[in-house]
Amino acid sequence: MAEWMEELRRLDELRADSLITEEEYEKQKALLIPSESSNDKSYNLLGLGKAVSILSGLSAVAGLITLIALAYRASLLTDIKNGKFVSWSDGEDADSFVEGASAIEFLIAIPSLVLLIIWAWRATVNIESRGRSGRWSRGWAIGGWFTPVMFLFVPYQIISDAWKNATDNGEVGDGRNKFWLAGFIFWWASVAFAIFGGIVSEGDSIDDAINGDVIIALSGGLGVIAGILIAVAFSQMSKRHAYSN
Repeated sequence: MAEWMEELRRLDELRADSLITEEEYEKQKALLIPSESSNDKSYNLLGLGKAVSILSGLSAVAGLITLIALAYRASLLTDIKNGKFVSWSDGEDADSFVEGASAIEFLIAIPSLVLLIIWAWRATVNIESRGRSGRWSRGWAIGGWFTPVMFLFVPYQIISDAWKNATDNGEVGDGRNKFWLAGFIFWWASVAFAIFGGIVSEGDSIDDAINGDVIIALSGGLGVIAGILIAVAFSQMSKRHAYSN
């Protein structure tokens, strides 16, 4: 039996026992019965959440490999700066290592982001199908990732609302998944360091190249932490939605 039907049965019993007024009965009944005009369905997010978690974990591994590649190239550049001999082939190998690791990281990041956005949209639909509403509509569950300035906070709020409203009573402590909060902060910190490192490395001196690689490597480290935290967060949130459907 659907959950709303069970609640309606209990409501009928309350009316039969004269524990609620007819007016209150009709009001509560209207809230319980799904709208016939709505074609929304409730999504089971467990499988999709696992995919997001796995890709986030793989992204963390790829980020770690990129960090190692950048650290290796920075060490060779430091040797050159200090007058030590570094063969041309070693330099080319270091560049290839960085480029290959960065490409793999990018190829994993794109599907991770796509699945994450799909998860956010479906979770928002789940919330709305239960007659609730988060801070943002399902349209913003997609658009919020691409709108300037708003992408700094809307995605966090949308997924936080998905966590808070996953259960029937909507009560999950303060409604905050700490893994998602920390993961989101580390994610943006990683992006900021990557941009800054890219700017620094555009300089003409060897010090600029070394410092750029070091800063981008730090970005990779932050990305590794973000990937792990987000993987844990989505595993938890998807289970909540699966259990509440």
